[in-house]
Amino acid sequence: MSIGPIQTIVLGFPDTDRLEGRIAEELASLSDIGLIRIINAVFVMREDDEDVLLQVSDLSDEQREALGAVAGAVVGLIAGGEDGAETGAMVGAMAAEGTGMAGELAREILEDLPEGTGALVLVVEHRWLIPLRDAVRDAGGIVLARRSLGLEELAALGLALSDGD
Repeated sequence: MSIGPIQTIVLGFPDTDRLEGRIAEELASLSDIGLIRIINAVFVMREDDEDVLLQVSDLSDEQREALGAVAGAVVGLIAGGEDGAETGAMVGAMAAEGTGMAGELAREILEDLPEGTGALVLVVEHRWLIPLRDAVRDAGGIVLARRSLGLEELAALGLALSDGD
């Protein structure tokens, strides 16, 4: 099983009235063309004193458990050798059942959500990076750093740079 880099993103929606389905359409489009695989997307919302939880995944329950087992085995191998890998695989598979860790995080967020707000916990695999990652590995390269920069971080960088003038 070839696994691409996995990223977790938590998005907040202070006003759920503006949600029209476009986010779901964009995620589906990215998944359909193979750029990402949605491991788990859990949306939570509090509206009219009701809690709403919606989940979407490109993986079947069996695939999610297998992916959880692989991730758990890697963590366990590093932490405790072969015995750790076996334990990690079992723990990872169990953690992936149901809504998985994304669902647990979404439930925790839901506890603190004010009326009329929502949050999306998104766990995606970047499928487009697999061939690049393999080429880097084949050339003996390693990842030295990884960071995502959004507009907010770029704006903060611009402000920090302008303060130096």
